[in-house]
Amino acid sequence: MAASAAAGVPPDLRNLPLPSLREADAPEVKRRLCGGQVLLRIRLAGDEVASLKEPEPLFTLVPRVAYLPFLFNDATEHFKACLMPRMGEAYELWFDYNNVALKWHYPVGVLCDLLVGQSMPVPLDLTVHFRGCAWSKELLPFNGMADLQKMVMNAFREAVFLEHGSSSPFMRLSKLHQTSLWDSISRSDWKAFSQVQAQLLCGSLGKCKSLAVRLHLWAPPATHCTLLHRAPPLQEGADAPYILRDYLAVAVPPLLGEDGELAEGVELLAHGLAVPLETPIYWLALHAGYLDNFVHLVARMPAEMLQGAPSFVS
Repeated sequence: MAASAAAGVPPDLRNLPLPSLREADAPEVKRRLCGGQVLLRIRLAGDEVASLKEPEPLFTLVPRVAYLPFLFNDATEHFKACLMPRMGEAYELWFDYNNVALKWHYPVGVLCDLLVGQSMPVPLDLTVHFRGCAWSKELLPFNGMADLQKMVMNAFREAVFLEHGSSSPFMRLSKLHQTSLWDSISRSDWKAFSQVQAQLLCGSLGKCKSLAVRLHLWAPPATHCTLLHRAPPLQEGADAPYILRDYLAVAVPPLLGEDGELAEGVELLAHGLAVPLETPIYWLALHAGYLDNFVHLVARMPAEMLQGAPSFVS
């Protein structure tokens, strides 16, 4: 990823059509970056087992770009024989990793980057619960797949607004294309997704107001906050690309040391990979976005760095 992203920058960046800035083998680059999968081993929470014998775990291979609610049906079918009857009430599914409740509205890959980093165990052990998450205020209410669809499509529309300065390009999509977009997201189908996304690209970097970048800050044991900061594609008044180092220096200065490199103990990830600070933001937007049209960057850091988060996170 680093080699192709940091290679020679084309001249006249401001006026080049965005498709021309993609790598020559862009579909393969996208597949290698975003097509990763995670092998999950899901166990039923011990205090919810209502059978004499603990059930076998559920093993499943999940795309990093997918969302946890897509696993709810499989988990219910696998464990339902061992659950207490709900007397007509719906189960309230949620997952945890090492007693940290997992936010269902973020892609699986983002959750892995936050909680595990680059050292991904195989399989990754999760615990599934079928009773409400009363002890955690971190989870948004979930009442069905319509909630996930609304959350993801709203994020997609937000990304379009950031790039165009208006959500009208998204609102002009036909009902057929909006349906196709959600279907491609639910299937993690990059080919179908890209056909719709291509209609929403800015004409050039010069016309792009800001790239859609969501920065996740994580520190042990489970401190997580997100930052949405303007990410221009180009340096102000120049054709030079705005790179990750520029972005971090403005958005979260403490993540960088005096030498301009990542501060001690800081790890910057996207799709499970360490991202070089020389990477142009526009390259990430074209090749490493998730299915909500955002680039999700994860900065893992020592606990003491986030203790003063309000002073540098806006």
